[in-house]
Amino acid sequence: MQRFTFNAFGDAAWTILLVSAALAAVICIVLLYRYERRLVQRRLGWTLISLRLAAVASVFLVLLEPVLTWTIDNTRTGRVLIAVDVSESMSTADKQAVKAERFRWLRALDLIGNNAVDAQLDRWQEAFDRNEEPEWATDEEARDPQERLELAAVRRQQIEELMQGVERLPRKEIARRIISAGPRALQTELKGLALTELRVFAGASEPVDEQTLAAQIDTPDKPLRTDMSDLFAGMSPAASTSEAPLAGIILFTDGRDNAAIDAERLLARVRSLPAPVYPVMMGSEQRPRDLAIGELESPEMVYQNDAAVLKAQLRTPGFEGSALTVTLELVDRPESRQTQTVTATGRSVSVEFPLDATALGRHRYVLRILPQPGETREDNNERLLTLNVVDDSAKVLLVEGAARWEFRFLDNALIRDPRVHVDQVLFQQPYLGVLPETFFPQTLAVPDDPAPASESPFSEYDVVIIGDVSPSDLPASAWAALEQFVRDEGGTLVLTAGKQHFPQRFDSPVVARLLPIEKPRVVEDAAPHQVAPPAARGFHLMLTPEGARQDFLQFDSDPQTNATIWNALPGHAWGLTGRVKPSATVFAARRNDNEQRGLEFDRNHAVIAHQHAGAGQVLWIGIDSTWRWRHRVGDQYHHRFWGQLVRWAAKFRASAGNEHVRFGPDRPEITVGEPALFRARWNPSFLNQFPNLKAQAAIYHVEDGPEVAPLRKIALDPSDRARFIHEGQATALEPGEYRVELQVENADMGEDTVAAELIVVEKMTSELAELSADRGLLEQIAQATGGRLFLPDEVHEIPELFANVTQHESTRGEVPLWSHWIVLAVCFTLLTIEWVLRKINGLP
Repeated sequence: MQRFTFNAFGDAAWTILLVSAALAAVICIVLLYRYERRLVQRRLGWTLISLRLAAVASVFLVLLEPVLTWTIDNTRTGRVLIAVDVSESMSTADKQAVKAERFRWLRALDLIGNNAVDAQLDRWQEAFDRNEEPEWATDEEARDPQERLELAAVRRQQIEELMQGVERLPRKEIARRIISAGPRALQTELKGLALTELRVFAGASEPVDEQTLAAQIDTPDKPLRTDMSDLFAGMSPAASTSEAPLAGIILFTDGRDNAAIDAERLLARVRSLPAPVYPVMMGSEQRPRDLAIGELESPEMVYQNDAAVLKAQLRTPGFEGSALTVTLELVDRPESRQTQTVTATGRSVSVEFPLDATALGRHRYVLRILPQPGETREDNNERLLTLNVVDDSAKVLLVEGAARWEFRFLDNALIRDPRVHVDQVLFQQPYLGVLPETFFPQTLAVPDDPAPASESPFSEYDVVIIGDVSPSDLPASAWAALEQFVRDEGGTLVLTAGKQHFPQRFDSPVVARLLPIEKPRVVEDAAPHQVAPPAARGFHLMLTPEGARQDFLQFDSDPQTNATIWNALPGHAWGLTGRVKPSATVFAARRNDNEQRGLEFDRNHAVIAHQHAGAGQVLWIGIDSTWRWRHRVGDQYHHRFWGQLVRWAAKFRASAGNEHVRFGPDRPEITVGEPALFRARWNPSFLNQFPNLKAQAAIYHVEDGPEVAPLRKIALDPSDRARFIHEGQATALEPGEYRVELQVENADMGEDTVAAELIVVEKMTSELAELSADRGLLEQIAQATGGRLFLPDEVHEIPELFANVTQHESTRGEVPLWSHWIVLAVCFTLLTIEWVLRKINGLP
């Protein structure tokens, strides 16, 4: 809205003075006009008087101080996010719910209650909460005792029938009805108060609208990954495209989260949310009478005839003391069935089965608990797992300066591994001359020219582990051969930190190129911690998100348990840490509970780091005391860590390829929903020969013949880290076994096809292992964000929280016209024209 105002009107005396002056000026101009009429023509006279009156009017208006003002009204409407959990646990019908919970659901769904009887229903709810029978009829309602008994019996029967009906509804259906069905639907109540945004989530999230909400709740899209529950995916504002300020998040969920490593990490992310979270707890807090297969621990790959064992945790709430039949068999091979009968002594029981590793190839097993009468659901009574049996052994060269503790324990662990062939070189060792030669070899036969790979002392090995060697132990020619072993031959080099020599005393450009870190610095434990128990001494390691995905860093198949084990490992009194190079990746960093963790911290405090170099890879381990992980557990973690590392390295070198390229998936086995990353590592000389090379990965079913068209072709583009590494990614692959061929244009790769295998398996999660609602976690989320936990029958109170989220603002602006340069220009223009006309016509 715009309008003119005159500031001078606020002063009456000044206004009268201005009007009087203006009238006097007009009178003078009229008198002057009458005088000039005898000297000039009539037309010129009218022009002069007009110009003079216009000039007086302009000056008069300027002295009145005119101002142009305007007002703009702004309305800022807050946004409310309503997120519904559609994971598999939300499809549970809570038959085990107590009466207090079922009564709340009846009220939440408006199946009972109105303004006239709400007070009575409140009294019944209080009785149910105390686990007591309500007073169904009072003396005021029926004074006759018999009539009162009959009324109470009728009401009890009606409520029980309604309860039987509501206990058959899945949790997500109750949530849908609360949100969008009935006259008091939450979405309806929020309209007019705030903008509402709908979202469904499970392992991922998706926006929905009013029309698609019911369909997505009933049959969620596959990309949502309903076999997982990621609560933060439902709360994250990053998934929204709206620019309206977020006023609050209403989260309909049972509180079960199996995406975060632990509750503390989830809460740390939740605290960063810009708005309070109001969880609505769906489902019963009571543990259902249900059997479920929980965590599984089994190797993904073993060597032929290795001893492989499956360890499974069975959830047995409600079946304490019952005999349960558990079977394990190969898929489609019932004759391979193994059967055990276990007695549930508590809410969970463990079971172990040996896995047959005699036949080569990939084997799929199914673990089952035979269903029992009265179970809440039976679709969580079986789990699939895969075992890959390979016929190979890993060859390791262990190079050390002196027999420090790390060397002794590592050598002992590898020697006892039947699938690892280990050779040692120990440069500094005592020799009394009793034996014809030292116990370990003391020298490496390194040629001066490392070009012929057949003469290199490293070529026959899958992995070379370098310990605390001195520059005199490994001369420049040895490091040149090591670089060739990595870059050209696709080997794995493991560099471990040493207190005496490596890498601080090396001033070699080859070592600098191979090391994944820069400027290594010493980390020593503070003295007060040295008197703590062994498990608490020293600094500890924490896996990064990238490290948590590496097979050789897994101490348990369950991510949460694996993270817990790493956090509990004994610490280290000494180590070397540094900042990783831009092309390197941090797998584990020094844990510091007093500082904010994040990508930058991890990259500056890398202890276990990895980088690709040519066709091979280099792993840095910045501690010399992994043997401390044996404290009170023996081989359990120390032996497993090094055994898995060696197998990981052997599997890397065994990837498909030829003298020009190493090609294959980053991980040969992935789970449904995970992206498949394909990587081709080219020989730099081959890439220089064919600079216009274009590559792609063609994906086939493993049984497809040469006449079958590929399912998909993925372009492989040069990596940002190195031009000789080409990468491409495939998503949304269905479960199954695939053959991936490398196809090349503008280059001669020879006649042989370079192909690798990729396995996509169903994800094993604990989604259905625990079905009771987690009230504690939801209360923590609400408290961390300044929100509040609501039960289903309290949802009608939520709209009151957003009564004032719409803000009205008025912005006022003004422009003082009386001091504007245009007004001054108009006045001077009028006076100038009047003066010029007078002079031209000879007037004074």
